[in-house]
Amino acid sequence: MTYSYVLYDLDGTLLDTNELIISSFEHALGTHTPGAYTREDILPHMGAPLYEQMENFAPGRSEELVATYRRFNIEQHDTLVTAFPHVQDVLRELHEAGVKQAIVTSKMRLTTEMGLKLCGLTRYLDAVVTLDEVENHKPHPEPVLKAMELLGADPKSTLMVGDSPFDIGAGRAAGVATVGVKWSLRGEEGLREHRPDYLVGDMLELRQIILGD
Repeated sequence: MTYSYVLYDLDGTLLDTNELIISSFEHALGTHTPGAYTREDILPHMGAPLYEQMENFAPGRSEELVATYRRFNIEQHDTLVTAFPHVQDVLRELHEAGVKQAIVTSKMRLTTEMGLKLCGLTRYLDAVVTLDEVENHKPHPEPVLKAMELLGADPKSTLMVGDSPFDIGAGRAAGVATVGVKWSLRGEEGLREHRPDYLVGDMLELRQIILGD
């Protein structure tokens, strides 16, 4: 086994929440700042904490935008969220092999748990670190370090997996190896420039890296 501890971002990494997130942004921005932003304006900010993103779009109005976003997001959640291919099978196999696994996400706990339950992943996880458990958010290392503390993880045996520069930056700052997933909306080249230790095309490739086979 190459890595005994694996930390995953959630949205865009394990769960295909891309359409839900973009639609939620479009709804909130269309409600409060009609005509000001397009889908293309939203994509570069995905992965950052929600309040931070909304403050960028509408300074001083983030509270109302976040409230509108979250209402829509929760209402549409179960209709628009699915797991990416092989996610459940790979997490189950790693769990059975003794790999300790955790979620490190900038989402609030409510919607994090909704997604994990919907896609049948909760049973394979040993820890979940959300927006609600930390003061600083990715790319700050605090969420990664918090997850490692909960797992009792050794940095040399830990892997951080994500779809954004925020995930790669947080993992690097915490002193662990990093993986960028090529199914990110940013695309392979959008992640390569941030120099993750690995880039993977699917969950089966990630499994091979973790188990060393």
